[in-house]
Amino acid sequence: MKAINYYKLINFIRGNPLYEIRESGDSVELLFHAPSEEEASGTEAEISDEPRPIVRIVFARVGDELIPREAWVERGNAMRRMNIDEIDTWLEFVDMYS
Repeated sequence: MKAINYYKLINFIRGNPLYEIRESGDSVELLFHAPSEEEASGTEAEISDEPRPIVRIVFARVGDELIPREAWVERGNAMRRMNIDEIDTWLEFVDMYS
């Protein structure tokens, strides 16, 4: 489990409408509204009524560090929990490029 600097995460998501952040006390929740497969691949397709997946990551804030506590993917009424180690590569990417 990798921690990330709060300000690096904020800098990374700033101005990107696919990300949303919610804060409450020492808890920070990051939501990523994933694009559809067609949007991600750049192909034209009919507009689907299928809900887009949302990746949610809940962090504990300790000073300027965010420690991931839980993560899951939601699609409509379905939810799939993620092992917190699954987001380490993404956190490393954020750390390098922000």
